[in-house]
Amino acid sequence: MNKADLIDRIASSCHISKAQASTAIDTSVDSITSALRKGDRVALIGFGTFSVSQRKARNGRNPQRRAPPSRSLPGK
Repeated sequence: MNKADLIDRIASSCHISKAQASTAIDTSVDSITSALRKGDRVALIGFGTFSVSQRKARNGRNPQRRAPPSRSLPGK
């Protein structure tokens, strides 16, 4: 399912226009994103929990070549 499919499904099940469903989805995603940028944890019961975590830098490799690590990937 992509964003357009989700908009269609919400619009039909809630009997609202596709524009209103699109606005609702965009507002939801923007709200979650801004909360995560502030460092908050977002918990949606029955759906999932979103949080930002810090990871150390690591060595990356190309899995197709199976060669030793060729470059360093920054932490997130």
